[in-house]
Amino acid sequence: MGKFIRWLGRTFGSKKKRCPEEQRCLELVRLMLDEESTPEDNAYVLSHIDKCYQCYDNYDIEKAIREAVKKKNRKAKIPHEVVNEIRNKINLA
Repeated sequence: MGKFIRWLGRTFGSKKKRCPEEQRCLELVRLMLDEESTPEDNAYVLSHIDKCYQCYDNYDIEKAIREAVKKKNRKAKIPHEVVNEIRNKINLA
């Protein structure tokens, strides 16, 4: 459904008029993607982005950023010495 809403927005929407809930929704989207939001906030965001192409785009961008960061962090190579030092500190505690 989200892709259709974005298509509608690009085809018929005006880039000049912004969603009045955009800032609030963006804050809630960030909390939701960080798994720090309430179930009520999640329900609001999902309902809102299903109807609002601007907020859906914001959601899509925020989600893509987080996925890219996670992917990049998975590929990070941690030196063996650092891993051993952390393990030693954990064992001493």
